Amino acid sequence: MSKASRSLTFFGNGPVAAESLAFLIDSFTIELVVTKRRPAHHKDPAPVEELAKAHDITYAFADTKAELNTVIENVKPNSPLGVVIDYGVIISEDVIDYFPLGIINSHFSLLPEWRGADPITFSLLSGQSTTGVSLMLIDSGLDTGPLLAVGEYEIDPNETGISLTSNLIDLSNALLTETIPLYLEGSIVTAPQADASHYPVTYSRKLTKQDGWLDINKPAQVLEREIRAFSEWPKSKLTIGDNLVVIVTKASVVDKQLQPGEISVNDRKEILVGTRVGSLQLIEFMPLGKQKMTAAAFLNGYSGRLANNVG
Repeated sequence: MSKASRSLTFFGNGPVAAESLAFLIDSFTIELVVTKRRPAHHKDPAPVEELAKAHDITYAFADTKAELNTVIENVKPNSPLGVVIDYGVIISEDVIDYFPLGIINSHFSLLPEWRGADPITFSLLSGQSTTGVSLMLIDSGLDTGPLLAVGEYEIDPNETGISLTSNLIDLSNALLTETIPLYLEGSIVTAPQADASHYPVTYSRKLTKQDGWLDINKPAQVLEREIRAFSEWPKSKLTIGDNLVVIVTKASVVDKQLQPGEISVNDRKEILVGTRVGSLQLIEFMPLGKQKMTAAAFLNGYSGRLANNVG
């Protein structure tokens, strides 16, 4: 099957979508790109829009379901298949039905596990050891469509949201490259999620800035997962000592039990913060507006502002 005969319409927004689109451009003909407008307060160029411009691909903006309906009605793409990755707009049944072979979504979890807006983060927050990528045909439900292919990924104990996203993008690209040609030629039979996976039905949600504040009344193990999961956004913040806000970028769990919020500094210049269960050792962090530093470097410059409790 030639590249010209593998025509796709792409729906996506943001860095993950842009990386996926850049990969698909090398193997498929992208007839149309549909993305969202860049918010007025953002100075950086919208990555999907810029990529479409760079490759001279027709593109259109659709920030709502109604706008998307209008785009498809006006442009009338000829591609038999759509691909959606990290788009963030509800796609109507009319748009789904427009494409003879439907629209494939690459969802970064093992469906029906972690349906919803942020499966990568919730895979880390849950402490599970395995996640993956599911290619499904979208329907009117929330990530409920039948599966075309699934790829598993073993989560490293030190995995962060940033590293897991990168690794799952690579897995997604490999699955799409293998699966789309087979699907276009009719060689793949879809399977309902309930019959194709032993994973439980769970739901993720969109994060808020408030999620980034570490709650010392949680167990240290939970907080350590949050720090890794929120490494890109919203980041993990803690107020210590003299109203000093720090962004914690790396921590570990220790068995020593302090009172929740109590701070301990030992002769090895290790900073421990008590939690409900165990303590959190702060390994790397950033005072707001400063560079990332180790606990030892922090104590050299900020020990005078470090009281014995967390605010």
